Amino acid sequence: LRPRDAVFPSYRLKTFNVGESISKEINEGRVDFIPANLIEIPYIFAAGALGVDIAIIQASPPDERGFMNFGVAVDVANLVIKMAPVVVAEINPNVPVTNGETSFHLNQVNYVVRSEHPLLERPRKQYDETMSRIGWHVSNLIEDESTVSLHAGRMFDAIAANLTGRKGLGVYTHVISDWAIDLVESGAISLERSRVKGGLITTSYCYGTRELYDYVDRNPIFEFYPIARLINPFVIQRIPRLVSIMNVKKIDVTGESVIFHSGDNLLSGYESKLNFAIGAALSRQGKAIVALQSVDQDGKSNIVINFEDNQDRVRATLGTTRYVVTEYGVANLLGKSIRERVLAMVEIAHPNHREDLLKMAKVYGYAYDDQIYETRNAVNYPVELETVKTFKGGLEVRFRPIKPSDEDMMRRLFYQFSDESKYFRYFAGVPIMPHKEMQRYVNIDYEETLSIVGLLRRDRTERIIAEARYSYYPSEDTYEMAFIVDEDFQGRGLASFMFNYLLKIAGERGIKRVSANVLPANEKMLKVFQKGSVKPVTRFTDGVIELKFNLQEKSSDLAV
Repeated sequence: LRPRDAVFPSYRLKTFNVGESISKEINEGRVDFIPANLIEIPYIFAAGALGVDIAIIQASPPDERGFMNFGVAVDVANLVIKMAPVVVAEINPNVPVTNGETSFHLNQVNYVVRSEHPLLERPRKQYDETMSRIGWHVSNLIEDESTVSLHAGRMFDAIAANLTGRKGLGVYTHVISDWAIDLVESGAISLERSRVKGGLITTSYCYGTRELYDYVDRNPIFEFYPIARLINPFVIQRIPRLVSIMNVKKIDVTGESVIFHSGDNLLSGYESKLNFAIGAALSRQGKAIVALQSVDQDGKSNIVINFEDNQDRVRATLGTTRYVVTEYGVANLLGKSIRERVLAMVEIAHPNHREDLLKMAKVYGYAYDDQIYETRNAVNYPVELETVKTFKGGLEVRFRPIKPSDEDMMRRLFYQFSDESKYFRYFAGVPIMPHKEMQRYVNIDYEETLSIVGLLRRDRTERIIAEARYSYYPSEDTYEMAFIVDEDFQGRGLASFMFNYLLKIAGERGIKRVSANVLPANEKMLKVFQKGSVKPVTRFTDGVIELKFNLQEKSSDLAV
């Protein structure tokens, strides 16, 4: 846009869009901005709050019965046609014919003009390794048979690229881009799921390359509908397993507020994505995910205590955020206190900023004054040890190295055990596990001490149901192992898996010997050790059975 007098001598532009391309003109008073959520726009028109004198609609050439097609942009076109006294159809052969509520008739039009201008395109842009890593983490939260709300942009290109191996997916969003082609061609999109339940691809806009516009042309996989129908959270929530992803510029450590990207506008930006997040938060087994890079282009943390700049772009998440994802991992915020959230968010911040974030969190009362967090340990986090295993009865457990933010989950696991189980594990009666003790237990270096926890995911929550660890004792030159499994899940094979997994990890790390001390009454654990991939040398001393495992002899045979 240029100054009003040069371009608009006889009228003044009003807009709902707040994107970077027009924000300067709005701030300088040369364009009028109408604040509105995307879901409000149809009602603004219907209520007559914004009068429409003439509607100009781009459309495909009419067929033999006189029907034209909105093509790649349905939005509020059907409503405006009904309200405007004068309707002008811009007939363009480059507009594809799409399915859904996309047709209108020549009888609804007052004037027709012809155009052959190419449609506005968004070229495919290469995303970097950081976005690829974020996409990988997000994809791990999306299960088969889910319905995803992806949008236009490199972040969503990266996420979609990591979803091509999924099965039975559907897409329900307000705008699609070229990633839709990749999901369909890879077989990730189910052709059998009902569209009513989130199957196939349902949208209102299509913004990408000419290849995409040709791909959606008369393609029954895609259906386009008015925006008011798509983005109503009370409609969206009826879709089971709906996963919404919002990309933002910055987020506070509580996950309650964000700064959206300056390039976002009403159609592609935060307000529209928030409607899907609200619906996903209410959906059965749904998930609302916020994704962002850990630092900005100046190296400043994108996870902050509070926002000092860009106050005009600060928005609330309205309590919808379930997961926050950066290239460093995933923070699960569901049901967690501010203190728990802060620890989880610190873990996915850039390592250069983690200690400063925790220090500021203590100042604001968001964390314990004595909270431990060692960045030098955190950067050693062995992500390659994360794995998933299915046990008897279809029990699926995710295993990963322990994190400092696991303190509360580990404490809950501790208090679930009977006195006998605690005695078997600690060789003494341990009635309580205070913060001071537990935080030392979960803060490890991943080298001399390694702990693997087993997490059970139910709906949108996680709980630790098992833990295995080894710790180095220099006086004996051995790594001593210890195991604990939730009593409700014993007898499923978890202890055997974790034992063999620890042996495998230790062998690959060049560890020569590991050991374990077991009370004679703990017969279940003794059987696990006797059936392991490495046979122990045992002896009985001071009322305890000592088992020693020589990994050098069997290192080539270790397997899980």
